[in-house]
Amino acid sequence: MKDLKNFISKVTDFSSLDSGNQIRYFIYYFQFVKQMEAVKAKDISGCYETLHLNPYSNIPAYLNYYSRKGKNQQFLKKKNGFILYSSTKEKIDIEVDKPVELKPSHSLFPLSIFDNTRGYLVEFSKEASCCYDYGLFTSCMFMLRKITETLIIELYESKGIQSKIKNAKGDYFQLSDLIAAVTNEPIWKLTKIVKENLPKVKLLADSSVHSKRFSAKQADIDGIKINVRIAFEELISHIDYENWKTKID
Repeated sequence: MKDLKNFISKVTDFSSLDSGNQIRYFIYYFQFVKQMEAVKAKDISGCYETLHLNPYSNIPAYLNYYSRKGKNQQFLKKKNGFILYSSTKEKIDIEVDKPVELKPSHSLFPLSIFDNTRGYLVEFSKEASCCYDYGLFTSCMFMLRKITETLIIELYESKGIQSKIKNAKGDYFQLSDLIAAVTNEPIWKLTKIVKENLPKVKLLADSSVHSKRFSAKQADIDGIKINVRIAFEELISHIDYENWKTKID
């Protein structure tokens, strides 16, 4: 249940809560995310299994106990299960409405390849990775395009030859012309795999950005992500950020 994991990610230190206190969040999830009329003990038990957590020892007893009227009441008992008591629901409303802090994985590419580059490139790489992790594949392609364009421009800037990729007005070329330039530049020699795959990245990325009918899928990105990683690492190597920083700082 990816949507369960996404919901739980909004709860501060959820995994550190005791198993009993986790129950009210599970009921909130079923009641307001899944739109269930009432929640049964077996539904809650399934949440522990999905999240690989130790379950509460006696979920039915917990639900019944905290359904009693009084200052500790958290649930209301219905014919077909339980729902949240209004005050409990309102507290969770406030808690889960906060912005989610997304933590990118290394599933798209190792984030470490952007160490010692630029802060904005690190942020671009994290955003691309989060898009991939959360199934936003069209947005992921857009970010891969942005990173590709940025790295090519910075390669020329790092060598002081950025005028080669600007038009008469002083604007940088479009990505297709940037790729044509960088793959044919005699100052450095890109490997064959990078020369062949930069245009493929552009094709998919352009389709994601410009085609109203194209929607990128995971398979599209999985088919190129190794080559994307190779291209990014090679461009970064040619830029040599460490020495470039020394010169411009």
